Amino acid sequence: MGPDELRRMWDEAGGAAAESPRGHGLLGLRATTDPAALAGAAVAALGVPLNGQAGWPAEVRAASLRYADWLPSIPGGCRAVDYGDVDVVGDDPAVAFMQAHERLADIVAAAATPLVVGGDPLVTLPVLQVLSGKLRGRLGVVAFTPHVEVTPDPPYSASSRWARSLELGVPAPANLVLVGTRTGPQAAVAHTVLERLGAAVFTLDEVERHGARVVAQEALELAAAGTEAVYLSVDVGVVAGLGDPVGLQARELLAGIEVVSSALLAAADICAGRRAAASPGSAALAARAAAAVAAGIARRLS
Repeated sequence: MGPDELRRMWDEAGGAAAESPRGHGLLGLRATTDPAALAGAAVAALGVPLNGQAGWPAEVRAASLRYADWLPSIPGGCRAVDYGDVDVVGDDPAVAFMQAHERLADIVAAAATPLVVGGDPLVTLPVLQVLSGKLRGRLGVVAFTPHVEVTPDPPYSASSRWARSLELGVPAPANLVLVGTRTGPQAAVAHTVLERLGAAVFTLDEVERHGARVVAQEALELAAAGTEAVYLSVDVGVVAGLGDPVGLQARELLAGIEVVSSALLAAADICAGRRAAASPGSAALAARAAAAVAAGIARRLS
């Protein structure tokens, strides 16, 4: 086989059209803070570093550059941009939420799917608050998370993010699905509350027993039943070794993301609690998760 024949085969397979992005944003995307640049974008990345995790989105961006060719390599391409970071205040969560709302509203108004890198898992709440005012129907949620975060208080804490989310009416309890949660005495009350509400929880044991793809597919079906779209939340602390020696394997998490991101996503977030974010490898895994989400969106649109 000569070089000309190999080049022809490469071009016919789509290699000639696969031009890597030249930006410095998440996944090598063009970075911008201009709302006009969101026009026509299918995906818009946004950093929302709540609760003192200002550096984590930058770490995830840096780690994500190794996946800079993922989006354009998908047939049909996928126009996407990085809308920068929200410069949130550190001492007033209510103000920080309002700051996040402004930038998130720009993305939603442009009909792009927000891909939020948040640091603290509390980032889910301001995204759902914005979506609750834009959606015409119900929203389902699939969250890969190590914790069952449904405590009543404090109001601006990751431990209460699903309690606050359910108060919005988006999602309904029957469309809230948590995957990969750890069991133990501290989680027993939260598991009981969610069971009584009618939400679904798939523990680590269930993922191990049935397989990540099977559980993710069932989770997606529950979340999507009667809903307009699905919200995907990925707390990388669900993986073993990131804050806890017990957890999912990275390949299990990525398999689950691949299943859920095949659905119509209203938005997605990649997050990590402070302990998990400080663990070696957390930013790299978050970057890989972000690439999997973005690739799933692109495949659905292609």
